[in-house]
Amino acid sequence: MEKKKFACLAVFFLYMLALLYITVFRPGIYYSERQLNLALFTSLIDTYRNAALGDFLWLFLGNIGWFAPFGFLLPMLLKRKSLVVTTALGFALSFFIETVQFVFHKGVAELDDLILNTSGVVIGYLLYRVCKTVWANGMKGTGKQAFVNKTAD
Repeated sequence: MEKKKFACLAVFFLYMLALLYITVFRPGIYYSERQLNLALFTSLIDTYRNAALGDFLWLFLGNIGWFAPFGFLLPMLLKRKSLVVTTALGFALSFFIETVQFVFHKGVAELDDLILNTSGVVIGYLLYRVCKTVWANGMKGTGKQAFVNKTAD
């Protein structure tokens, strides 16, 4: 395995460990009853109305932000680099996490989370495509200079 691929795999592995730690293996989190919320964005709206703005942003941007690395890193490891495949795998991961949270009383399984997490995967994938394009153009010698000149204006 080449060094770049190995490094990417190592970063992806560490990312997955961190993701599972904050979503499933959080110490001290245990609900006495299973929690399921299928009402779209009700908990986010409630948090926005009744809690500090920071709490709302943590929930909203956190769900997106913690899954963006999945969308960014996974295409580097897959032979078939497609938005559809990456999004489907990200959705499956999010569904798995929500199911584990529900079954083992480790969090509230929410439809919101599936939507926001999957949105994060899509954003990560789009960032991957932008970076790949900029890098490829930079390697040709013309795109990188043109990009630098445009940002200097």
